[in-house]
Amino acid sequence: MRRIVLSLLAVALLWSVGGTHALAADTGTIQGTVKNGTPGGGSVAGLTVTLRRFNGADLVQQYTATVDEQGHFAFSGLPVVDGEAYIAVVNYKGVQYVSSMLQLTQNPSQTADITVYETSRDASTVRIDSRSLVIAGAVPEQRLLEIMDIIIVTNTGDHTYIGDDTGTVLRIPLPEGAQEISPQADPAVDFGQPRLDNGTLVTTGPVPPGTHNLVLSYAVPYNGTQATLAVGTAMPTGTLRVLVRNGTYDLSSRSLFDNGTVNVSGVDYHVLAVDAPIVGDRLVITVSKLPRAGGGGLSQTVTLAIVGAIGGAGFVVALILLLLVLQRRRTQLHTAPAGSQATEAEPREVSPDDERLELAAALNRLDMQRDAGEIDESTYVRERAALQERLRALLLRERGLDELVSH
Repeated sequence: MRRIVLSLLAVALLWSVGGTHALAADTGTIQGTVKNGTPGGGSVAGLTVTLRRFNGADLVQQYTATVDEQGHFAFSGLPVVDGEAYIAVVNYKGVQYVSSMLQLTQNPSQTADITVYETSRDASTVRIDSRSLVIAGAVPEQRLLEIMDIIIVTNTGDHTYIGDDTGTVLRIPLPEGAQEISPQADPAVDFGQPRLDNGTLVTTGPVPPGTHNLVLSYAVPYNGTQATLAVGTAMPTGTLRVLVRNGTYDLSSRSLFDNGTVNVSGVDYHVLAVDAPIVGDRLVITVSKLPRAGGGGLSQTVTLAIVGAIGGAGFVVALILLLLVLQRRRTQLHTAPAGSQATEAEPREVSPDDERLELAAALNRLDMQRDAGEIDESTYVRERAALQERLRALLLRERGLDELVSH
């Protein structure tokens, strides 16, 4: 459920900016159809559809309905409240499928169609269409280069891919030294219980048929004014590219070709790219003209437009959250005591990414246990709060703010 909450949080942020809407009715209806998208697949009759009602990112109420012989389901008498949204969820053969997010304030009668699939361990249908590393900015005080890694994954088959015999779904090699790794995903796909394996991010979240957007934000250390990114490929990949906003930093590589400049909403980006990189290769990119400690860094070189153009309009939801994370991180790291002088900082300790990913996986498992009815609400709230406190303590330790942990 965590990916649903993240999407709703981003939408809540958009609502807070865009204002409120007039309510057209007191109650509304949501109806739809569940179908099996795998030819010859099993019947969907009798499946339970759970409709989740959210206020912002908070789950307010849940409703259930049973799918009939024709695949139909319906919910009526639903409250129409400004700032609230609904998402329909179906579990089929251990995989969760979700509808688009529905708001009843504009139209109190909505449709939520959901397609489920049989599962498969055939990896030949899954490929990375493109992987785009967007240079998001630099934190010179910590000598960190921030990167937004946008991955478009396609499953060309008619089964949901659930990974190999070990449960591994995707393998995404990260640049050497990558730290502060924050994964996000689109509503149909999540990272499952991610882990690091010798610098490669391993995911376990199922990939249904179709094209899906994943995003990682992380930081890579650099020395002086230059960073070297060694990016590997562990799966068939259509295009690997690196982008930087013109007028910020310089890109060069012997492995990638210079694709010139792309203009997105009036902003120019320099692009290096290579098509069909060999699986197992490591491609080296140099980012130069980075700021020295005390020299000031660009607060943000990435915009919603560039990532929307790469990942599609629906991908902006996850991006909003990541931009807020990056902005908050820079604000914290750039704050220095009054009257202090900027000096060349010592390289910071590599952050404990395995611990971070394990906490993320634990939160994901907890959500799944709650959704399956394996734990009650009080247990869920208590254990979730404990995990969030551990994550908070980890983040504070990484930023040298240990003294705040006990406050």
